[in-house]
Amino acid sequence: MRILVATGGAPHSTLAVIFGGLLAHDLDAHLTLLTVIKPAAEREKADRILRDAGVLLNKYVPSPDTRVRVGHPAEEIVKEAEEGAYQLVVVGERQHHTLRTRFLLGATAERVVEHAPCPVVVAKGRVTPVRRLLLCEGVRNRQTLVKRLVEQLPELLDRAQPELTVLHVMSQVSVAPGKSGNVLAASVDELIARGTSEGQRLDRDRQLLEQRGVHPHLKVRHGLVVEEIIHEAREGEYDLIVVGAHRGERWRRILLDDLTHEILVESDRPVLVVR
Repeated sequence: MRILVATGGAPHSTLAVIFGGLLAHDLDAHLTLLTVIKPAAEREKADRILRDAGVLLNKYVPSPDTRVRVGHPAEEIVKEAEEGAYQLVVVGERQHHTLRTRFLLGATAERVVEHAPCPVVVAKGRVTPVRRLLLCEGVRNRQTLVKRLVEQLPELLDRAQPELTVLHVMSQVSVAPGKSGNVLAASVDELIARGTSEGQRLDRDRQLLEQRGVHPHLKVRHGLVVEEIIHEAREGEYDLIVVGAHRGERWRRILLDDLTHEILVESDRPVLVVR
């Protein structure tokens, strides 16, 4: 497995470096550090950034590969991800402090998530080894989130072997018209027994994971989707939140819908976006 970690030397990049190192250590993955400079004359600055990042990584990955590219950060990160055939990209999120911008995801992080050819982790907040994993299952994509994760990052389940929860939020806003209040308040077992679309999807997730020797905890929460996911992540002390995004067309590889974007912004811990 190949992991690309992008760093610009700022505090939010430090979180990306540390989290990337933790993942690479647990997954026995090959890690490459990348920094992007604008004028080529900044090579000395790039060397310092990579040297400092290497010190942070030393106890996790003693000898990472390093790359320096010249250009726009988001564009060059995506190009390196494509050319290097990486399975995962890790970036940090620049913190916003004004009322006007604090509800926005950093431009570089958002563009990398949208355009990278592989899953992307936005590292932020509490960074620890992945021992508890929260998968936020929805009903909008044809493939379940679990199936996409297994196809794109099987190492995360097979090597890290985290305690895994598959969560679906039953929300009046997101369910199909005509569903009764009883369904909106139903438990996991009731959804599966009634054969609802949510129950069928959760049951498929469980079967797929159990085939890999993983015994997940299936959970349903009721309320506003983003709020309930953030509450669950905090209450359950999860180390990584996994969300999905819609596949895009042409130049845009995936589309960040409002829910995924809000989770990325509101989360106080790393978020993995799978395609």
